[in-house]
Amino acid sequence: MTEQFYITFHTPLGWMRPISDGTSLIRLDWQQSPWRNGYDGAQEPIDHVSRETKQQILDYLAGTRTSFDLPLAPEGKSKSGCDWLSIMAQIPYGTTVSYKQFAAMADKPNAPRAAGSACARNPIPIIYPCHRVVRSDGSLGNYGGGDMSSPKDPENLGRKDWLIKHEHGHR
Repeated sequence: MTEQFYITFHTPLGWMRPISDGTSLIRLDWQQSPWRNGYDGAQEPIDHVSRETKQQILDYLAGTRTSFDLPLAPEGKSKSGCDWLSIMAQIPYGTTVSYKQFAAMADKPNAPRAAGSACARNPIPIIYPCHRVVRSDGSLGNYGGGDMSSPKDPENLGRKDWLIKHEHGHR
């Protein structure tokens, strides 16, 4: 297993932990309570990527950043999975697209379910903005960011709604 680096911090949306392989961000863990191994301010294995990710996320949440400039290597993603994430990254800040529109952006107009799966399996939420993908009627759809509970859980959907409103308010 490759050495991993991370830094834990609290946000209005819960606890976040960007995880780096020392070169690239590979995952953004996100949950509503501190991790069992705890955040006690103790020495974490921090590197420049995890530190910079934390700062960019805090800037984004403060409304002073609309895009991210980080080296990304999403953990566990095939070439196809990375292709979906690359297309997702092109969804402009402060806008939403439907799952069908997202699929069309990927030149797969008949694959809105695959588009939904790409969102559901996103290892780096917010930075790959799966929260910007909604149902064709404008309703939120699902969202797994921020909790291990169901993507249909009202609290998870509340976080998706918060992110969308946050971006609309800072355009």
